[in-house]
Amino acid sequence: MVRGRATDTYRGSMPWIDVLASDDVEPGAVVGVDVGGERCVLWRSATGILAACDARCPHQWSDLAHEGVVDGEELVCLTHFWRFDTAGRGSKVSMTGRRDPKGDVPRLDVREDGGRIQVQVGDSRG
Repeated sequence: MVRGRATDTYRGSMPWIDVLASDDVEPGAVVGVDVGGERCVLWRSATGILAACDARCPHQWSDLAHEGVVDGEELVCLTHFWRFDTAGRGSKVSMTGRRDPKGDVPRLDVREDGGRIQVQVGDSRG
């Protein structure tokens, strides 16, 4: 568990919280962190896109830090195989390949600056 610390950069009243070194989240990794009192996961897609979202799967609240894996460009909850893209949109793929929309996972704004990962807290979840 990692606790972030506030930086001096603000957008309105929402601070950016420094949470980890960029190297701590390699492509395919899922890492649980505490940010501004919220449990979140940072993950990086196979092509290197960094994402941050609530650590709980919206289906049955599985902890994505422990039950989540990266499959290509999506985070997959292994409990019931719901999938989330980097924007937090949820779906599930049937055995026949049909993709059905499911609940979205709340995401956080995330950025990399000077080799560090920063997450924005406040009303940035969407």
